[in-house]
Amino acid sequence: MALAQNLENKIRGFFQAYGPTKLKAVLWDKEFDSGRWDCLVSSQGDLVYPYIEEYAKQGYILDLGCGSGSTACELSPAAYEGYTGVDISHVAIEKAQLRTEEAGRGAKTTFAQGDIYSYVPTRQFDVILFRDSIYYIAPAKIQSMLERYSCYLAPNGVLIARMWCITGKYKSIVDIIENSFDIVVKCSLDKKGTGVLVFRARPGVAAERNTTAAGAVVK
Repeated sequence: MALAQNLENKIRGFFQAYGPTKLKAVLWDKEFDSGRWDCLVSSQGDLVYPYIEEYAKQGYILDLGCGSGSTACELSPAAYEGYTGVDISHVAIEKAQLRTEEAGRGAKTTFAQGDIYSYVPTRQFDVILFRDSIYYIAPAKIQSMLERYSCYLAPNGVLIARMWCITGKYKSIVDIIENSFDIVVKCSLDKKGTGVLVFRARPGVAAERNTTAAGAVVK
C-alpha cells in the first residue's frame, strides 16, 4: 500500500511540474475539489508571514500559487495596499475569492487563474511570493522564470520562496537561487529544514531586464 501511494505521488508530482497546462489545471482542480488541501485552510503564524509583511512595506504583493487564499486572509491587513493571487486551479481561485470576501478583504484582493510559469503581471510588486509552489516548476525552467518575474519588482522589491525542505529534498532549487540571485535572507527554522529565501536579481541583470521590460509594466 505504501509503495503504491509513493508511486502515485511521484507520478502526480511529475505531471504537476512537467505536464501541459490543461492537464495540470485538471489535476489541481480535482485535488482542491476533493478537499486534499483543506489542511492548508488555516496557517496562522506561518514562518513566512513576517518576511512578507516586512518587505511588502504597505505596498503590493503577488502570490504565485495562492491556493484557496490562506495568505490573503491571514496577513496583517495593514501590511499591504493590494494583493494579487494566481493559481492554476479555478476551484482554488473560487474558494480564495469567497474567503477574502467573507474576511472583509475583497476590496484589497484580486485573483487570476493561470499557470504561474507563464503568468504575466500587469504592474510592479514589492513582494513576489512562491509559497510552497516553486516545486511545481521544472528545475530547468526555474532560473529563467525567476529572472522574468524580477522585471516586475518595484524598486527594492524582493522575491520570496517558502519551502518545507530547503536543506534536503529541495536543496537543488535553493542552489539554483543562490547561484543566480542576491540572497537577502536565508533561514531554516526546524529540523525538517522548512525555511524561507528572500532574494533579488543581481544588480547588472536586474538593470538589463528592467530596461528590456520598460513600458510593459504598469507602475
